[in-house]
Amino acid sequence: MIKKYIYFIIVLVVLSCQSLDKPSKPEVFIEEDKMVEILTDIAFIKAAKTTYRKVLEIEKINPEAYILEKHKIDSAVFAQNNIWYAGQLEKYAEIFTRVKTNLEASKSKFEKLKKEEDSIKKVRDSIKKSKDTLNTKEKALTKEEKQIEEEIEKAKTKRLKGSSGKE
Repeated sequence: MIKKYIYFIIVLVVLSCQSLDKPSKPEVFIEEDKMVEILTDIAFIKAAKTTYRKVLEIEKINPEAYILEKHKIDSAVFAQNNIWYAGQLEKYAEIFTRVKTNLEASKSKFEKLKKEEDSIKKVRDSIKKSKDTLNTKEKALTKEEKQIEEEIEKAKTKRLKGSSGKE
């Protein structure tokens, strides 16, 4: 029984000690900078897909195909290059660090634009509120003016009655 376990362990060790061949460099090679751009775009698309899934489905937009078309590569070339870079762990880690940096930079730009947009909206709301206040005051003045005009008319009428009675 013990011999069976020993044979099993030996066979297991022999089979597990196979060498892993790194993938060969693809014929159509995508440079690191281009790969960073592609992976950054893919990250944006994945975020957009979670937020705007229905819009993409209704418009029948395939975001992955758009990215590949934008960078003028086909899916097979991208897959081969992705596998090759994945075999180059240090380069792949560096690429993803750069992708993360790009995403963070874009996030800060977006947040800055969002703040500017919010401040513009506040100014617009403030202007609208001021216009509404002015309109309300104008209406109030119009009412006061009407009251004054009515009083003037009453006074004129009274004066006319008073002056016609003296003659």
